[in-house]
Amino acid sequence: MSGDAMRKLSHKLGVHPLQIAGIACLLIIWEGVAHLLQGRVSYSDVILPTIESVFGVALPGFATFGGGAMGGYGGTSSLPRALGVLANNSFVTLIRVLGGTAAGVILGVLVGLAMGWSRRLGETLDLPLQLVRAVPALALIPLFMVWFGGAPLGPFVFVAFVAFELMVINTVEAIRSVPPIVRQYALSLGASQWQLFRTVVLPGIMPGLIGAIRVILGSSWAVVLAAEYLSVEAGLGRLMILSEMFLLTGRMIVIVLLFMLYSAVLNSLFLRSARHATRWVP
Repeated sequence: MSGDAMRKLSHKLGVHPLQIAGIACLLIIWEGVAHLLQGRVSYSDVILPTIESVFGVALPGFATFGGGAMGGYGGTSSLPRALGVLANNSFVTLIRVLGGTAAGVILGVLVGLAMGWSRRLGETLDLPLQLVRAVPALALIPLFMVWFGGAPLGPFVFVAFVAFELMVINTVEAIRSVPPIVRQYALSLGASQWQLFRTVVLPGIMPGLIGAIRVILGSSWAVVLAAEYLSVEAGLGRLMILSEMFLLTGRMIVIVLLFMLYSAVLNSLFLRSARHATRWVP
């Protein structure tokens, strides 16, 4: 690809030419290593399939995961049917990510604001939240498996729980980061506690909350993948389990690429909305 063509492509996609070059280098390395393994290592397709194998064989192969509520297997490969299977399971996972993240973020912001408003409440809840935050989220999966089993509510609650604990901590820290001199200046002008909170604290913590939500949105995809190991009947996590059971590395790579794509698109959409919401920030 010539320099002019790369610049035109980068302009259309809204990315820097070096970013496109970096992705191209990664694909070249992937293809080179995969071809190097072929003929030298047994089961090379299990270790690292080629790009053409991933999109020419593994992708249509998802059609065999389309039978039954448990994502059964069987039948023949078909690209249209495979895309339908991926679309259905992607929709289930997307609902869990968006719904769980939204519920956790809203509840976390409300609790964090309440802790910032009431000093006694903040001191009461601070230590318990710090203790819960210290526990790795993935270590709680067995508990959620016991509590919810294979119920569809399990992954939703797990994503919401992780988003909630992250959002509470970030909200409290954002409130603490508001410069004391700004608060004192507002009080000296006769602002009440409610006016101080509404006109100084809330606008002051918005950039910090937006940054926290971006991080939570990114981590929610990893969390939902782990949550869908809770014996759920549908979702990209379920497809990942089936692919792992049959050592279908190509299909696992397709799922990973889908997670990357969905995460990037969701982050871009949220960032545009956040920039509009905080257009008053210098």
